[in-house]
Amino acid sequence: MIIWLNGAFGAGKTTIAEILNEKIPNSYLYDPEEIGDFFRHNLPKSIQKDDFQEYEEWRAWNFHILKKLNDEYEGHVIVPMTLYKKVSFEQIIGRLRKENIDIGHFILEVDRDQILKRLSSRSEGLQEWGANRLDDINRCFEKMTHEERIKNDGRKPIETADEIIERLNLD
Repeated sequence: MIIWLNGAFGAGKTTIAEILNEKIPNSYLYDPEEIGDFFRHNLPKSIQKDDFQEYEEWRAWNFHILKKLNDEYEGHVIVPMTLYKKVSFEQIIGRLRKENIDIGHFILEVDRDQILKRLSSRSEGLQEWGANRLDDINRCFEKMTHEERIKNDGRKPIETADEIIERLNLD
């Protein structure tokens, strides 16, 4: 199974993914941003895009890697990644679902003020980048009506991780 943790920047995806990786035997933590970093390090600045999701190759490569992991790896794959653009969602998660790949997709919901507070502990560039996209990301998540949602503010990350494990019947 692929366990996708979605949410705005600062929603707790990576923290919860790390906890899940510790708690779920035979699990693997996969980070799609690594492919985005490949573009950042291997393309001239003049042709780089502002958001990884804008690269068609990023979407295709992540789909193929996740499909490979699903087909060849015996455990669960945990993916902490903000995926909010419709085309990205359709070309990765939608396409994986069309391949009948089992995906537990969770949107971690956190109050706007709490997100901004969490972002304040990050580098200035990441603070600005995340804050500037927050309203757009939240609007996109509102349109994802069939996805699982978990409130992730006012609780400990381990409680959220335990709820995900329970919802997926992995205990």
